[in-house]
Amino acid sequence: MSSRDIEQVMHRRAFRVAFAKVASASRRLRRYREKRARTAWFDHPVEAEPAPLSAPPDPVAIAVLAMESLGRASMRAAFTGVEVKVAVPDHTTAAIFRAALSQTARNRSTDQLIRVVVD
Repeated sequence: MSSRDIEQVMHRRAFRVAFAKVASASRRLRRYREKRARTAWFDHPVEAEPAPLSAPPDPVAIAVLAMESLGRASMRAAFTGVEVKVAVPDHTTAAIFRAALSQTARNRSTDQLIRVVVD
């Protein structure tokens, strides 16, 4: 075997090792992406009291929702270029999120791909 053949084999093996690392990293990213809670078939939903319409939204809850859902959706829309839907609990929060997205869409065009849906 010549030194050139050995060099080619070494390059091929190095490429396989590097590609295996990239492939496993992409699988890991896909696997842990935003898992949604699933309800079991035997769980019965508990009737919740409707919130009064005059109560102002909790700013801490809005900030948490924005960081958890809008941040992930913004990254997904930027990486994939596909429209992403974000579910929010009420119409007031939806209006706040839509206003925030209209402001940020001026600087980031991918924020136009995010749709806010009332759940």
